[in-house]
Amino acid sequence: MSATVLIRRLTSTGPTLTDITSINTRANAEDTHTTAGTSNSVLIPAAGSNYSYWVVTRLDVTAITGGTVNNIKWYADGTNNFGTGVTCNGNTATAYTQATGTAGTTGLQLTTGNYATVTTPVDVFTFTAGSPKSVTGSTSSVSAVFADMFVYQLVVGTTAASGASAQETFTYQYDDTSS
Repeated sequence: MSATVLIRRLTSTGPTLTDITSINTRANAEDTHTTAGTSNSVLIPAAGSNYSYWVVTRLDVTAITGGTVNNIKWYADGTNNFGTGVTCNGNTATAYTQATGTAGTTGLQLTTGNYATVTTPVDVFTFTAGSPKSVTGSTSSVSAVFADMFVYQLVVGTTAASGASAQETFTYQYDDTSS
């Protein structure tokens, strides 16, 4: 029997874990999961950049029989379709740090100084199916969450267009020896 593995988004204190396995999650200027909320969009700045609150994701095994989930990878499709003036930076982290910023305007920039356990953030579109980011961790049992997190953040510049950006698909891949 195959393991059941969910993708969780971590937000708020605690943190709160939301199953985003088969749904959209929006990167806004607030620390909450939403599929379509626009009340706290990232504003286009007059100069410099504004940021979404960082999006923290992690895997969760909810069922497993006699096997292991390991060899975890994370990747994008290699093409940024968010539009002119919008980029996305991210990398793995070993611990959760709650996102902060000015709600409805900008999040705190994702850096190693602001998120102590994140590996230096890079353009997430450099991680592709042919060259994915390895995510440390494995489990042979049902666990609340396991492995390192993947954390990403949208960066909005002055040349961004108003309105919702296009959607992107990010992928977790793993080996499941219980199947």
